[in-house]
Amino acid sequence: MKTTAKYFIIMSLMSNVAFAQENISIGPIVGVSIANLRGDIANNDWKAGLTAGGFFNYSSNSGLGVSGQVLFTQLGAQINNKTNDIGLNYVQVPILLTYFLGQKGNSIRPKVFIGPHVNFLLSAKDRNGNDIAGETNNPNYNSIDGGLTLGAGLNYRLNDKIWLNLDARYGLGLADITKSSANKLMNQNFGINLGVSFPFGTYSERNGTIRTR
Repeated sequence: MKTTAKYFIIMSLMSNVAFAQENISIGPIVGVSIANLRGDIANNDWKAGLTAGGFFNYSSNSGLGVSGQVLFTQLGAQINNKTNDIGLNYVQVPILLTYFLGQKGNSIRPKVFIGPHVNFLLSAKDRNGNDIAGETNNPNYNSIDGGLTLGAGLNYRLNDKIWLNLDARYGLGLADITKSSANKLMNQNFGINLGVSFPFGTYSERNGTIRTR
């Protein structure tokens, strides 16, 4: 619980980065997740999955921005020499500090980002769809996981204030996802995501409100 509290504190601090007075946008995101497990595991390999959800972007005149996302993400690994899977389905909430390169007004804006994420376990299944999460009172996997997300990408203007968002990212799990004292497993995954952002409003520093358009 202490580890989880640390992640929430870090995410709260990042989400309150000083707003300077610029664009706020929202939109959908979809992508692919290539996941594996680290730690006390052998004969495992990468496993493909889906990522989908929505995001909130804030960008300032200085090039700094913050993105909050709520994603359905499939993690886990192929195991036993690819004969079976550990399929872990999460709701993932990353808070990403973003720096946009180039000049404001350019039609293409490269970006780099980094920030913490928290994963909330929805289900754990094998390749045949059998439940491997365990009983409620004796679970095999922790219900909450946390880690760090970092990556790079670009935003491409489709129309006035409507942007195509493309990014490649790496998620590094920092917490043990198992309840077992005999071994330790942590998530990791590479992701390629595509989204579209639409204008939502402008943050007014004067009165601390968001003015929608």
